[in-house]
Amino acid sequence: MEFLVCTPSEKGFCAVRFRQASPVERLVLGKEEASAVPVLAESATHKPRGAFALPVLFRAVWPEEPELMGLFRRLGLPQPEDPWARAELLGQLFLRALEEVRAWPDPARRALAALLPAGLPLPPRPPRLLVRPPRSLEEAFARLEDLGLEERAEQRAYAQAAWEALAQGKVVLLEAGPGTGKTFGYLIPLLLRLREGGRAVVATRTRTLQDQLWKRDLPWLEEKLGLRVRRALLKGRENYFCLWRLRRLRTQLVPEEILLPLELLALRRAEPDEIGFIEETGLLAEIRDRPGRCLGPRCPEFPRCPSRLAREEAKAAQLVVVNHALLGADLALDHALLGAYEFLVVDEAHALPAALREALGVSLTPAEVPSLLGEVRADEGLRPLVEEARRKHDEFWAAVQGIIPPGRARLAPEARDHLEAQAGPLAEVLQRLARELQKDEELGELGLALAERAQSLAFFFRPGEGDWVAWSAREEGIALNLTPLDLSARLAQALWPGIRAAVLTSATLSVPGNPRFVAARLGLTEDVELRSWPSPFTYERVAIAVLAYLPEPDDPGYPAALAQALRAALTKVPVKALVLFTARKTLAEVHQLLADVPHLAQGWDGERDQLLRRFRAMPPPAALLGLESFWEGVDLPGAELELLVIARLPFPSPGDPVLEAEAQRLREQGHDAFRALSLPLAVLKLRQGLGRLVRTPTDRGVILLADPRLASRRYRGHFLRVLPTAPRILGAPEELDVVLAQVFR
Repeated sequence: MEFLVCTPSEKGFCAVRFRQASPVERLVLGKEEASAVPVLAESATHKPRGAFALPVLFRAVWPEEPELMGLFRRLGLPQPEDPWARAELLGQLFLRALEEVRAWPDPARRALAALLPAGLPLPPRPPRLLVRPPRSLEEAFARLEDLGLEERAEQRAYAQAAWEALAQGKVVLLEAGPGTGKTFGYLIPLLLRLREGGRAVVATRTRTLQDQLWKRDLPWLEEKLGLRVRRALLKGRENYFCLWRLRRLRTQLVPEEILLPLELLALRRAEPDEIGFIEETGLLAEIRDRPGRCLGPRCPEFPRCPSRLAREEAKAAQLVVVNHALLGADLALDHALLGAYEFLVVDEAHALPAALREALGVSLTPAEVPSLLGEVRADEGLRPLVEEARRKHDEFWAAVQGIIPPGRARLAPEARDHLEAQAGPLAEVLQRLARELQKDEELGELGLALAERAQSLAFFFRPGEGDWVAWSAREEGIALNLTPLDLSARLAQALWPGIRAAVLTSATLSVPGNPRFVAARLGLTEDVELRSWPSPFTYERVAIAVLAYLPEPDDPGYPAALAQALRAALTKVPVKALVLFTARKTLAEVHQLLADVPHLAQGWDGERDQLLRRFRAMPPPAALLGLESFWEGVDLPGAELELLVIARLPFPSPGDPVLEAEAQRLREQGHDAFRALSLPLAVLKLRQGLGRLVRTPTDRGVILLADPRLASRRYRGHFLRVLPTAPRILGAPEELDVVLAQVFR
């Protein structure tokens, strides 16, 4: 393969000829000069005639980085100013991008092949090696060890427990600390079991973990162990592109360097949220696949529709990888998304109840209906009905804004009655409009979407059987929510009877050693089997200290005292610190007080993924101040994190309306709501937070528990028992210097 890579210069273009993947010649190319070999250009707007713009390919392969310089930094490449050196680097990057394309699905590969100049064939797909699958769990792990993977007794025992559950038809809770090897520990038994028949769903907490299983773990097991089953990845519909919407962008003069990568990304089923090069264009909302504006079989892109194909593949697959939210959506739709399945694996299962509550509840916002009404074309003779729906919608939300307080709060009965009177006319006009739209095949799905909004509005005020809590949220936006209080009956009726066997796994499923709390929230019986394995990582190089000399967290002087403790620690030992908060107000105050300390704060300097990328690039000393999303799933091994600070014990907010309703019901049943609800939730949360520090066998560090209640309150034992090593109770700031010196000497 031979090609030229060119970069702009004063004399035209500096071009480097590549032959057999190596630069062999430098030359100057004119803008109109013809070339006998394919030409690749650095710029989409300034390039030789007939050249292919490399940003089109690079954005399709690495959509997170909008500009070349950012891509160079991300990939750890130099950033040369010399045009010849830059052309050579771009050529190497082109070859690297082609390697990434090997794994693309066929529709995306065909589309890219049609864009590339003649003479630049795509590399073939990786050959599928015929590997005989193992006949047993023992043989599978023996092969892994032959391949160089470390033998871990905990992983073997964990996998054996998962295999027994799947083979014997049991539901088990498998609790395993960091480093146990949970992912292979449940995937290998599951793949072995599926070779005997049946269908399975694996549900992860986040889309990121979904992608890890789909792109890394499952392909690796297929290649190395030959454990192949027909599998599919399924996400929520808005995580796919609408090809019809993309086609319409061509009429809006969207530049090709944006449009062409979007089309390739759609065909390779990338997520709209991955894209960094259109964040400021306003196109993101336009290109998402949304049910209310889908043309269905009448769409010219229907045969290639990414979300439709993903749903069909999921129903036909033997193994489907989803996230908790989609598992809940399938449950809410009586398994219409996934179909019947016999085996279920839930990773991070401690978080499943919250995801199911959200999926089975109702959330109303003022943005939903107007976006659907905006899809109704003015020439359809429905303008009067649409305008009436807009008026009723505006009147309803004006009433909501006039009656609900700031923050989150349960909806008072009188407020609910008042809003129900306003909701009736809105629901009625939405139903009338929906019926009219459903008369038109092309607009039928839009009509269904409006009918669903009308039904959700009616259900919010009249939910029927079961215990529900209606509550409002007035924060950055406004919303009305209806949440089921007790999932156990619904799960016992709609989920568990159809499951032959299930593995529910997490690092935190017990409080402590007792699974009853988590089991009850998952609709399981109290006698469900729990197996536990501690983390194999040693805590010999970790110290835990309770800062008993600080004021209590509700004291007005607490933020200043915490900021001073953090400043003193980072002055004593210049390391990288993660500070976990439960309240945005406290984080904000500490953020202001740490102006002289290098740090990033969630909500001020970005959100989780962006902050983690920036934090990893910061030299020590540095601190990262995070809220809810940083308590779990953050992996900062080695020197990336050596000081973990828990700003206060993570009791749930007493003002949380759902928690308040749960506590009220427990008290009515004669229980102590603090011990039955708040305390176990806080213990589970603390265990998750503690897991952020030690991520590899060689990690070291200090955990500071910055809540003096751990040294004085009667409930302290519940927390102290779950600490991985005995803490030191510090009565003065000078004692912290001693602890830090012992670890970081």
